[in-house]
Amino acid sequence: MAPRAQSRLSFDLLATWAVTIAAVLAAVVLIPSTTIPFLNTKVTILAIGGLIALASYILARLTRGNIIVPPMMLVGMLWLLPLAYALSMLFSGTNISSAFFGTQFETDTLGFMLLLAGSATIVALLFRRVQQYRIFLSVASLGMALILVAQVIFVFLGQVMPSKVSATSNLVGSFVDLGMVVGLGVILALLALRFLTITGWKKTVMWVGIVIGLCLLALVNSPVVWTLVGLSSLGLFIEAILRRRVAVDEADLEGVSTIEAVDAPEETASGDIQAIATPLIILVVSLFFIIGGAKLGTQLTTDLHTNVLDVRPSWQSTFAIGSHTYSSSPIFGSGPNTFGQQWLRFRDRSLNTTPFWNLNFSSGIGYIPTSFVTEGLLGALAWLVFLGFFIYLGLRALLFRTPTDPFVRYVSIASFVSALYVFVIGIFAVPGPVVLMIGFLFAGLFISSLRYAGTRQEWGILFAKNPKIGFMIVFVLTLLLLGSVGSAYVVINRYIAENDFDKASVALSNGNLSGADTAIAQSILLAPTDQAYQLQALIGVAHMNHIAGDSSLTPTQAQQQFQAALTQSIQAAQNATKLGPGNYQNWAVLGSVYETVVPLKIDGAYQNAKDAYTHAIALSPTDPTLEYTLAQLEIQQGNSAAAETDLDQAISLKPDYTQAIFLLSQLQVQEGKAKDALQAAEAALYFAPNDPTVLFQVGLLRSANGDPAGAIQALSQAVQLNPQYANAHFFLGVLYAQQNQFPQALTQLQAVAGLSSANATAVAADIAALKANKNPFPASQAGAIGVPQPGATTAATTNNKVVPASATQAAPAH
Repeated sequence: MAPRAQSRLSFDLLATWAVTIAAVLAAVVLIPSTTIPFLNTKVTILAIGGLIALASYILARLTRGNIIVPPMMLVGMLWLLPLAYALSMLFSGTNISSAFFGTQFETDTLGFMLLLAGSATIVALLFRRVQQYRIFLSVASLGMALILVAQVIFVFLGQVMPSKVSATSNLVGSFVDLGMVVGLGVILALLALRFLTITGWKKTVMWVGIVIGLCLLALVNSPVVWTLVGLSSLGLFIEAILRRRVAVDEADLEGVSTIEAVDAPEETASGDIQAIATPLIILVVSLFFIIGGAKLGTQLTTDLHTNVLDVRPSWQSTFAIGSHTYSSSPIFGSGPNTFGQQWLRFRDRSLNTTPFWNLNFSSGIGYIPTSFVTEGLLGALAWLVFLGFFIYLGLRALLFRTPTDPFVRYVSIASFVSALYVFVIGIFAVPGPVVLMIGFLFAGLFISSLRYAGTRQEWGILFAKNPKIGFMIVFVLTLLLLGSVGSAYVVINRYIAENDFDKASVALSNGNLSGADTAIAQSILLAPTDQAYQLQALIGVAHMNHIAGDSSLTPTQAQQQFQAALTQSIQAAQNATKLGPGNYQNWAVLGSVYETVVPLKIDGAYQNAKDAYTHAIALSPTDPTLEYTLAQLEIQQGNSAAAETDLDQAISLKPDYTQAIFLLSQLQVQEGKAKDALQAAEAALYFAPNDPTVLFQVGLLRSANGDPAGAIQALSQAVQLNPQYANAHFFLGVLYAQQNQFPQALTQLQAVAGLSSANATAVAADIAALKANKNPFPASQAGAIGVPQPGATTAATTNNKVVPASATQAAPAH
């Protein structure tokens, strides 16, 4: 019988180590590679570790023939969350694959919520012995130490070699996520110092960790984290004061009626001064940064290069998106992982005047409020019920049914506080997958500790001795075991697919089209997503551009290869729209594929491109870039009036949209509306006063409207901002010559000649004329300098070649 008992023990220990190592490894793993997805690697480790733990737990139960569980009410409340996600996925009308998996197992997907709930449940059922608690917390402590040491190194390297290593690099995820984890580590250390007997080197290491943690929190400078650390310190300070027994001078109470507590705390006579001083110090530090963090924290993060911008929608914006969503689907919301689509559809157009106008937010102000939007009233109710029961049962257990064993009491308190810490952060911020998993694992750990609350509370089923019940339980456990194996296969497949996607993206950026083709085909084979089909369409466009410029191909070969690439691009883009019909980017990519061949006058290309862009605009109606893109399509088709209408719409959405204003001025010049064009260009200059291209445009338009002095001023500023701007130098020289300012004109044309030998040859005759104090440009053309036409190549700010032309046209860029 001994070997059999050891086998049972091994399965339980294997499950314990699997879930523990997976959690810690996911927190610390860092693979510096552009082709290996960072966060997806962490999520995959968590998923594989959780599935191994599940399989081991099932095998342990099958070999042992029983199931022993703690009080299960909280477990039932916990599973309301994935249930709400599942119902929302099925009845909200969203794409099921995107709602379940997303592209990288995003935190708002049903798949990730199942991972969170499943991991918490496994921990709740699995952890029954003090040894298991010690294993989990010991390994977690090592992981926290590694995170702290690594971050100190990153910050140091960020100061000595900032061009190679960023001070905000870390093992956890985003820099804000690092602050969340470190804040939790500080709280757990404070709880350990208060409720455990820690001496010697362990106590010293813990204090060093607290100090380093506080320094890192100062660098992250998150108000939410500082507030929670401060509240935890305040709670420990109050608890220490209440439990401290002080000497009472009876003479002070002579003649005074007193009320004594029935259950006085059983502390030593003097109490532990450290138990009071430690949380008080942390509380003071927290308040210091909460109150003065805006100045001191900002200065500190700036000096040490750790300032990061954590931009999220406000509470008002989140509620506004939720209100629009509830008006059409109040019960089930918009569906898991769809906040980004709702944001684009209903965001306030006034945001276009802010620096964050082109950010597409995938979540709201916080993780849990985002779930209220995407899962509707069902999701909101599930969160409220779970959090309500968690807080109620947790406080009841810790106040009235505290475990008698000191270490288990610490586990119960620490796990409850840790889980609540993460849940509160989830209300006010958007924690990453590692932080969320830590919170749910601690929730499971707290549920498991409830078996030690007061008198031991467990119940179990010995199904090995009951054939009827045993058959059903074994059957269910076997299905779960097979399901865990199948789930592991799916998780690994999707991870490899994401890895291939990144390889294809890198290959495309490096011009390796064959490598990009191979990688994206493998990615689509393993996990077809709209993101992968988008990339495949763009690779096809790159093939078309390459074929068009390949002079080694015969016309027949070029036509065949071009047609094949076009067909592949169109099919890939259409597949993307089928998988993600609510994602405007899929329709924008489809439009760009058709737009590529509009100049070739291919039947249907223009109309299909316009239809796709129009569909994209319907999904993101406040995005001015889509109207601008549609205007460019109309220009290629020769529809100036339609293009002007689209540009007017883009500018109405974003009044400081410089590119649209600039293109509108070019259109108006083409239509002979020089004054209107100048007004548009001056408006663009107002919003982009240091843009050499806009200054060049304004200079030419001022000249065309009879203002040579203003033209000279604008062109002079353009060449000052970009001395390599050959066309600006050339036309500035033209204007000086027409004003008989030959020395200044000569200087500008000599600058043109100095940029390249081709330029020197092109302007040699003009330079000779100027040296002879002659105007090489007819005076009759003064003030008639034209403007580059829309759709044509204009002088870029890095252009250093120019071909002199008559004063009635712009010098074409080469």
